[in-house]
Amino acid sequence: MRARASIPPSWHSASCSSSFSSTASAAPASAAASSPTPAELGFRMPGEYERHAGTWMAFPYNPTFWRDGARPGQAQMAALATAISQFEQVWMLADPQVAEVARSHFRSVSGVEVVEIPTNDIWIRDWGPTCIVRDDPASGRREMAAVRWDYNCYGAPVKMAAGLPVLMSDWSKDRAAGRSLPSRHGLRPFDCALHLEGGSVHSDGQGTLLATEECLLHPSRNPGLSRTQIESQLCAQLGASKVLWLPRGMAGDEEGTNGHVDNVACFAEPGTVLLAWSEHPDDPQTSVAAQNLAALQVPCPEPPVVSSLADVTGLAARAAGTGYAKVFTLEAGMRLPGSYLNHYIVNGGVVVPQFGGAQSRSDASALEVLAAAYPDRKVIGVLTRELLLNGGNIHCLTQQLPAEGPTGLAGRGGV
Repeated sequence: MRARASIPPSWHSASCSSSFSSTASAAPASAAASSPTPAELGFRMPGEYERHAGTWMAFPYNPTFWRDGARPGQAQMAALATAISQFEQVWMLADPQVAEVARSHFRSVSGVEVVEIPTNDIWIRDWGPTCIVRDDPASGRREMAAVRWDYNCYGAPVKMAAGLPVLMSDWSKDRAAGRSLPSRHGLRPFDCALHLEGGSVHSDGQGTLLATEECLLHPSRNPGLSRTQIESQLCAQLGASKVLWLPRGMAGDEEGTNGHVDNVACFAEPGTVLLAWSEHPDDPQTSVAAQNLAALQVPCPEPPVVSSLADVTGLAARAAGTGYAKVFTLEAGMRLPGSYLNHYIVNGGVVVPQFGGAQSRSDASALEVLAAAYPDRKVIGVLTRELLLNGGNIHCLTQQLPAEGPTGLAGRGGV
């Protein structure tokens, strides 16, 4: 069933005030007071289901994070990009030391262009820009821009100062790559000094945002800001009027992204929210889902995806050489944040994670549920377990560039 008018009672809804706090503004206070915000200029963050010009991705290579020389991860990334290219253009960022390897995977794939640019890793949803648009109702055309968050690798500086695990100790190339993308596509950049990642916010394109308290209120992100101040910043940057707060993210993601919303909930269309759901009594996601009660329930992988000894061999030794003693390291038997909600809506389609093996039955069930949730789109599954071993999935690995042409949803038939 779908709920379109009411807000689930366990969610906290907060309207954004018109005031804009300069506490986390990238500009000096005097400039922030005089410079209009994206919202004041008429920009908004579109829903993912609106038309795309294409998709940004990045190619894995770093042996600190990827087993077997990253070859299994590269193979799954290539299959994922090829699947997305059936629906829209893909720009695959590749570090210079692996650019030729990336090109070798796509020589016969016309819809994937390899772009050589230094990167640390592949989570472009998080370190890339968040695109915003301004529509002209008279002409039906749209202007695009991009918000550049102050990406700091999931609050790594605060975590490192406290002696806590971090996903990586150097994210400088990722941050620079993400900040370079707007100029590569002629987009006007808006800088905001909020420490957050693109996967921590979803938009319905009509003024409502989804986020989790676990992530955006985590003490490592913006410890000097209150929830009200964070809401004000989000709405000012993304042209929204309210934020729906879910208490928690996906089980297994507590130390990684600290509970990104794109693992547990998303908008399928304006007024329809999908929620990761489990009823297994031994699955901690069961209690999380009960707190995040919503309209349309999408099954979690069953049984939960867990790392094996073969998955982690050699990773700990390589992590020890990164210069920080507590780089987060995958261990055998660890619960992974597997979720079918970490899918990606493309022009005319939806690309969904599949895990295979013990999760084959829930894989099939998820495709059925999502096909019903997206009746005007082609829903396809892609095996991504190897990519999940590094902590994320399809939505984390992609960032959409909205289309400039006439506005509207990209449903049946694509653009």
